[in-house]
Amino acid sequence: MNDEFPRVAVINVVALSQRTLAQMPQLNKWAQSQQCSSFKPAFPAVTCTAQATYVTGLLPEFHGILGNGWYNRTMAEVQFWKQSDKLVHGEKIWETLKKQLGNRFTCAKLFWWYNMYSQVNWSMTPRPMYPADGRKIFNIYTQPMDLANVVQHDLGNFPFPYFWGPAAGAPSSRWIVQAARWTEEKYKPSLSLVYLPHLDYDLQRFGPEDPRSKPALEEADNLAMELVYFYQQRGVIPLVVSEYGITPAKRNLALNRIFRSKGWISIRRELGHDMLDCGASRVFAVADHQTAHIYLNDLTLKNEVLRLLDNEPMIAELRVANLDSLPPTTAERCADIIAVAQPDAWFSYYFWDDDKNAPDFARCIDIHRKPGYDPAELFIDPTLKLPQFRIAQFLLKKKLGFRALMEIVPLNGDLVRGSHGSDLVDEMDQPMCIAPPGTPTISAATNVRDCILSLFGLSAPIGDK
Repeated sequence: MNDEFPRVAVINVVALSQRTLAQMPQLNKWAQSQQCSSFKPAFPAVTCTAQATYVTGLLPEFHGILGNGWYNRTMAEVQFWKQSDKLVHGEKIWETLKKQLGNRFTCAKLFWWYNMYSQVNWSMTPRPMYPADGRKIFNIYTQPMDLANVVQHDLGNFPFPYFWGPAAGAPSSRWIVQAARWTEEKYKPSLSLVYLPHLDYDLQRFGPEDPRSKPALEEADNLAMELVYFYQQRGVIPLVVSEYGITPAKRNLALNRIFRSKGWISIRRELGHDMLDCGASRVFAVADHQTAHIYLNDLTLKNEVLRLLDNEPMIAELRVANLDSLPPTTAERCADIIAVAQPDAWFSYYFWDDDKNAPDFARCIDIHRKPGYDPAELFIDPTLKLPQFRIAQFLLKKKLGFRALMEIVPLNGDLVRGSHGSDLVDEMDQPMCIAPPGTPTISAATNVRDCILSLFGLSAPIGDK
């Protein structure tokens, strides 16, 4: 084994596709000197599943990440956006590289998901603090533990409101770029995994071809190329990858409302609000962008559910899981039926039949309590009068120690104009990999790991697993 080996930086530009690359002149020009591949996304084409596929080289049924969240059948709870790396099964790429290259190999994992407790040398991920008095304090979780204080001392606090919510935008990616540069200059990792999230936000708000998305595209172009040039100047091989493309959307489907009309959903009243009781429901759906994971507590309803959904025009395809053929942990997480939306549609989690009965968290930014993904959190309700005053009032109450809800999120999914999750997409909307010339062509999401390994001079079969 040589004393030296290449160093690599994988820059994950979320929502990069041929369609968006054409609107990013700097990255597009650089890509022409590289080897570009568009490939069928992991299914579902969502962040957690895609990233787990890339770092393991395994299909979701083997690494176990079947979406951004799922129903925990044992605890009878929907759990979204968990962060422990131990949820991902299979050998991760940094573990493989350390085996092959020895302890001289180091890895920095910067805002890629399932970040906590991963066996990398340096990691950073968003992680608020929740004191017992009800406050929510923005922060990041890092390994080593004191890294959070050191990096935020040097760069300023991570701009958490720009990472998710109505203010979500380029400042989050801008801070992560600076953190990536800071990490490289301080530690020189052998492999850097860098996540640039912000392009995803406006493409979901406005759609991928709406003029209002242009500033986000320009900023993504600038930030991606800033990192590419920075790494190249330091002798690091840059590889640009994405998880999915965004397709235009104009309608949403709330399957839980349909199931409620059939009497299959169990609703309990809490302090005047409707609450979905998954454990007591006969059938319910966990919404995740363009996929809906349908769980059957009453298997006798399976054929009736299939007939009902087969007649729903917003559903493009139904996929029925064979749980007996899956590894036990995956089978525990997997839905009985997965619905895939039409290209211009997505699934909302809504289960109440009157907005007056919506749960108190529905109008809040609350990614963990909602039984499904809610892109309406990217908006301030346009029907609100003086929304900035409401936000200021909320912040003042919290500062004074009072309990308060920041109820600014609309209950109208039709505001959302872009989505992802389906693997039934045109090549123009597939994820991409921009790699050095001569790198093996990527034809599937499972190939990304092997492509990275090849940059370290390690041979690995390119093919579906």
